Amino acid sequence: MTHLRHCTNVMQSRRKLLKTAIQTLGAAAGGLFLNNCSSKPLGNEPLPNNTFAAASGIPEIPAVRLGIIPSIEIAPLLVAQKQKLFAKYGMTDVQLVPFSSWQSLGEHTATGTDLGTNDYGIDGGHFYSPLPELLNEGLINQKKTAMYVLMRLHTHGGYIVASKRLKPLGIQVKHATFSAWQDIAKLFGNPMNSAIAEIGSNYDLWLRYWLAAMDIVPLRDIDILEIPLDEIIPQIKQHRADLFCLDSWRTLKLMEGNLAEPAIATGEIWRNYPGEILAMRADWVDKYPIATQAILQATMEAQLWCDDPANARTLNTLLAIYFINDVTNNFANNRLTSSNPIKMFAQLFKNSPKPTKGMLKNSSNSLNYAIKYWSNDGISVSYPYKSHDLWFLSEYQRWGLLPPSLPTREIIDAVNREDLWRNAAKAIGVPDTNIPISTSRGIETFFDGSQFDPDRPNQYSPSKA
Repeated sequence: MTHLRHCTNVMQSRRKLLKTAIQTLGAAAGGLFLNNCSSKPLGNEPLPNNTFAAASGIPEIPAVRLGIIPSIEIAPLLVAQKQKLFAKYGMTDVQLVPFSSWQSLGEHTATGTDLGTNDYGIDGGHFYSPLPELLNEGLINQKKTAMYVLMRLHTHGGYIVASKRLKPLGIQVKHATFSAWQDIAKLFGNPMNSAIAEIGSNYDLWLRYWLAAMDIVPLRDIDILEIPLDEIIPQIKQHRADLFCLDSWRTLKLMEGNLAEPAIATGEIWRNYPGEILAMRADWVDKYPIATQAILQATMEAQLWCDDPANARTLNTLLAIYFINDVTNNFANNRLTSSNPIKMFAQLFKNSPKPTKGMLKNSSNSLNYAIKYWSNDGISVSYPYKSHDLWFLSEYQRWGLLPPSLPTREIIDAVNREDLWRNAAKAIGVPDTNIPISTSRGIETFFDGSQFDPDRPNQYSPSKA
């Protein structure tokens, strides 16, 4: 009976939390979670009224298992499922399987589903770059798993956050000031550390890039610890780490707990950077090309839906319900502790840092770094540029995570299927003027003035630190 009463109380608490979240939508409208009012289409011409046509044929199979790491980056996949866009294109049994780590997601991808004959593995899903390339080359678990990159899911949405212990530094982490504080911290046996959830993830790369630009040598001046997401809060309370690179949802949890403050948005480090991706096993895509196009079309439609300011309230509600229910049920230690999640989401962007190195200030430009899914600044977010794949592999080589002799362009040509993206975009009515004409986005410029020229990757020389 005691157990039954406990379960009943938990269910009532969740219902109350959901009710509070949904009732708060009106009050939160002034600072909506995604701030989509600033989004604009790639070109001036609107999409035609019959934009979302049916998939070109009935999918060979209606079912697929896609792995995800719960975060706001997966919103297009979640919307495609909850708004029945997958079903609209004939994919009536799309399972979004949550994982607590990229390593586990990669392992289940390598296992696969034997083309739908088992329900242990997954057929693909939500990945960071360059995880599909690493799986393709057998650099993760010594087993080559042919992979295809299909699309980017977002840009922006991440933050580097600093613990309250760094407050005396004014979160202006320069080498000279930092070194003095680090020496004092070491003297007392509690050195300052940085941390990410997994070595090699995109957040690891953003953190390393930022530290190096601040003239702080990663792994020499400051360690980079690997701390699972559900252990971050207790570890920061114990001062095991002071700098984290996290998605905005977990950044909010630290802010609400008065444990940390954002130092810089990842979108400030590299504006319109390539975010995480949708990738799938090549054998699944090759066997089920119509189903693959259906998945792409549904996810593209979801990206457009997410960026439409008219859908912001519905999207906020959908995400709040997902994080409160689905994530809590799957990861008991990953609870969204806020009693007002919509307001909590909105608060992040009110406190978005000003585009100045390592400084925390409220900014009227905070909307510029809100997460986007389809386009931003007239630039395609969804299209998987090969030049971006090249940057990720080059950055891995920069930090010694891959050998310099790796044939990067050959690997990219084998894995990147931007041609499938183009086919799907045309099928849903995206104008030709809104479809990139080149697989390269050209020279990229970072916040420290460094540039990456995909035609001359060997000349890429950001802050060495």
